[in-house]
Amino acid sequence: MRSIIRDAPVGVFLAMVLLPLGMAAVAVFAGWRARRQAALLTQTATVPVGMATAGYRELQGTAEAVDGELLVAPLTGAPCCWYEARVEKWTRSMTTSKKFAWETVRSVTSSAPLLVRDATGVCAVHVDGAEVTPTDRSQWTGATLEPEDRNPPRHGVADSPTGMLQIAGTSTSLYRYTEARIYAGDPLLVAGRVTNRRFEARDDDEEPEEPGDTVGGTAAAEAWTRTDLVRCDALTARVAALTPLSIAAGGRDEPLILSTTSEAAHIAMAEMGSQAAFTIALVPLAIAALVLYTRLG
Repeated sequence: MRSIIRDAPVGVFLAMVLLPLGMAAVAVFAGWRARRQAALLTQTATVPVGMATAGYRELQGTAEAVDGELLVAPLTGAPCCWYEARVEKWTRSMTTSKKFAWETVRSVTSSAPLLVRDATGVCAVHVDGAEVTPTDRSQWTGATLEPEDRNPPRHGVADSPTGMLQIAGTSTSLYRYTEARIYAGDPLLVAGRVTNRRFEARDDDEEPEEPGDTVGGTAAAEAWTRTDLVRCDALTARVAALTPLSIAAGGRDEPLILSTTSEAAHIAMAEMGSQAAFTIALVPLAIAALVLYTRLG
């Protein structure tokens, strides 16, 4: 191994160093992001919904659909207030060195607003760009683009949705489906920038951002996005009549955080995730250091 590292061409040697450094950077970023969430929730006091003033605030209440109009999760058909769905196909990869890999062919994240309500009032939650900890998620495989199994197991955020082993690439598992959901009536923790139209001017001419994302350009993927866009526009127009309060993502240091766990549980999970990510980063860093030492030491 030493001779291979020492005799490797410069380009190969740089790849042997930069690849683990890149993996470490991804892990460090994930750890920093989780730690930032924990710090923000720790520093931001919870206020009653009906007493929330403009600024970065934390609200706790119950998730509720706008006018009671529940969304329909596209893979399971489950009635919910928010969802994220993705379909991947086990296929020959055009973007990685692997011969076969999971390639996303359909993807959408719900952009329709929902409500958070407590005993003091109700606030509209505009979910674009939110960092979401959902109620549950499912991941399962099948033979067709549209899943035949619409009732897969639902796993909590602390559980693995796949178990210890998942077989890919067989005739019955060419497609992998992933879906996460938040349901009406779930406890909901929201941190973000609150706006109160009762005291602030509203720009009626502002164009809504295009929600979700479409991957692959297929007609089915575009249909998912069109459905989400129409629903988002309709519910956004109606939510203004329900409450002057809204909460959304703010600036760079004001992320929108949605979680169906309690504040204490979310902070604990974020801190554990941060520690795990930083620990994982040590492995590729050690590999890069060993390669450098072997070559230059």
